Amino acid sequence: MTNISDMITRFFYLALTPTEKKLSYLYSHVFKITYQNDKDLVWKQLVFEEDFRRYNRFPEHYNAVWSAGTDMEDAAVADRRDEIRAWEMDEEKKVFPVKWP
Repeated sequence: MTNISDMITRFFYLALTPTEKKLSYLYSHVFKITYQNDKDLVWKQLVFEEDFRRYNRFPEHYNAVWSAGTDMEDAAVADRRDEIRAWEMDEEKKVFPVKWP
């Protein structure tokens, strides 16, 4: 049994970059993920990626990249906004939120 004090809570967002130029760039909302170790974190992130691939069109055309994570939700949201703004400065790129169930 896992001791609650052994758990780590961090905030992450998922950026999905298209493998084809014509597709949009997708960003998730910020996820609060509580995990025990790196293996547990990767497993939980893979579950979110599978949800994306189940509910979105052409999921195989995207590479998933997770943010490094932060302890505070506000900081993660600010990082996500900054990254989206940076992408949008390139006029050829369209940025949309990821559809989640």
